Amino acid sequence: MAIANYTDLKTAVANWMARSDVSGEAGDFIMLAEARLNRELPAVETDVTLTGTIDSRRIDISAQNCVEPIALFLAETSADEVEIQRQADGTFPYLATSGRPTIWSVDGTNIDFDRPLDAAYPFRFRLRQKFGLSDSAPTNWLLTNHPDLYLASALIWGGVFIKDFGYAAPFSAALEDGIPSVRNIIAQSKRGTLRVDSALLAPRGFDFTTGLS
Repeated sequence: MAIANYTDLKTAVANWMARSDVSGEAGDFIMLAEARLNRELPAVETDVTLTGTIDSRRIDISAQNCVEPIALFLAETSADEVEIQRQADGTFPYLATSGRPTIWSVDGTNIDFDRPLDAAYPFRFRLRQKFGLSDSAPTNWLLTNHPDLYLASALIWGGVFIKDFGYAAPFSAALEDGIPSVRNIIAQSKRGTLRVDSALLAPRGFDFTTGLS
């Protein structure tokens, strides 16, 4: 079966172990697997789709496991994406009248806008994200691209749970083999998305009169 989301992964763990005494434990195995994966792998830069609530200035992002917010775009299907300006929380005026947002900030586990929304706007949120599957966050970059790593990590803890370390050994070997390659993929993607200040790219001349560049 395909492993496309959190439910699929829990089912796969149960199927691979094929033991009645681990029924209902797959969620714990996955949580423990993620603890190691988050230690071994850097946070991944990715996009998630968010939807605003009419007459609210806030979107809850607690399920996104955000390590670092990067950018937010208004992503209406009938128009080009528009990047919304980010400012530090509390440094811009909060408007009482509902409308299209023009400024955003992150306040704890929420995105705050400069005003309540006058429509349920769709947004594309760019962030660096740690791994943490749940019913409210059923998929992420690692599960989509490397489900084998997720499954192997969880099955190691399944072997520990049943006290069969021989069962866990091949999955541990697969994890040890896979982590370096995935770490390299993440590093390559970071280098591919680095932003350079345009001022640093401007040519500089040398003034022979002053000796200054």
